[in-house]
Amino acid sequence: MSCSLVCSAIQSPHGRLSSPLQPKDVAAFYRRLAASIQKQFGGDSLAALLLVHWLDGNGKTKTFHPKYVRDLDEVRSYLRDTARLIFLSQKATPAKTIGGVVPRIRGTIQATPPYAMHLEGNVEVGLGVQAKAALGMKVEPREVDVLYALHGFTVISDVVVSVAKKGPKMYTVKFDRWKSKTTDQYPWDPNKHISVLNPDYGSKDAGAIAAGDKEIVVYHKHAIRVEKAGLAAPFTDESEVWDEIDLTVIGPATVTV
Repeated sequence: MSCSLVCSAIQSPHGRLSSPLQPKDVAAFYRRLAASIQKQFGGDSLAALLLVHWLDGNGKTKTFHPKYVRDLDEVRSYLRDTARLIFLSQKATPAKTIGGVVPRIRGTIQATPPYAMHLEGNVEVGLGVQAKAALGMKVEPREVDVLYALHGFTVISDVVVSVAKKGPKMYTVKFDRWKSKTTDQYPWDPNKHISVLNPDYGSKDAGAIAAGDKEIVVYHKHAIRVEKAGLAAPFTDESEVWDEIDLTVIGPATVTV
């Protein structure tokens, strides 16, 4: 997925700067932007964490605490309404096939109980946040932070389920273990841009950009120039694994075989 922050040549609401910035100047702006975002979110921002890692991490995988993504409405909804149902064979997989526990009980998928299963699915956070804002609804800071940081990502779930016969063709299914994490790539889409609070607003520093403008439009395409100059590198980011405890996700169920 494309990350949501950052620039190219940087543009204020009143027009493009007259001369393009050098990659080192763009990289320095990103660093100031990361510090500004960190401050906006009370010193605990995933967007800022990943942006700094893009500058300093040399392309290494970045792992972060699951608190940033685990409780998002979109993640809760995906685990409850998609992943759970696929594991229970009540919803088709992304490949349009019925997988999950029922074919394993029937033996059409060869497996030994308790059954270990793996699933990956994509989650988008942008549309939900934007829709709430458009309706005048309250948007949680964590949602905005993740929109800036990830926009979309993959949720990976590994479960172990046990089954017990309940009646003719009926089985009780119990999730003995459910572990999830998120993963994403941090590249740049050169066709995208975003408006952010200008970290240089009101600054008197010689290198400040559009210091008279409170907001600034930052374009993604010149992030590639920063990377080509060796001042940043794309990377994989992923959350630490968490144990799922939400009973609407991991509660027992009855299936018909």
